[in-house]
Amino acid sequence: MTRQRVGAITILLGIATAAPAFAQPVAPSLAPTPDPATNGVVDGTGGAATGALIGCLVTIPIGCAPGAAVGAAVGGGVGATVGVASTPAYAPPPPPPAYTPPPPGYR
Repeated sequence: MTRQRVGAITILLGIATAAPAFAQPVAPSLAPTPDPATNGVVDGTGGAATGALIGCLVTIPIGCAPGAAVGAAVGGGVGATVGVASTPAYAPPPPPPAYTPPPPGYR
């Protein structure tokens, strides 16, 4: 029973340590866009990969698969949530003018 608690605490510490990685874009090309769906997918995918890697490394003594599965689930959920929440506010451009009068002196 003690071994399971130590493993659970280790997984939680790994996730908590990786939290700053979820808050920053991986590359300038992956910076938040005005589309929340795109941000959720991109950050969710990155979070799942990071979580799977951390979960696998943490649970190597008992097998990589359970830790990777839990890490991917938690990392994907956290990454998608952060991606949607980090969507910048978007104000649509003003509509074009309906009529533009000709310049003075125009014939």
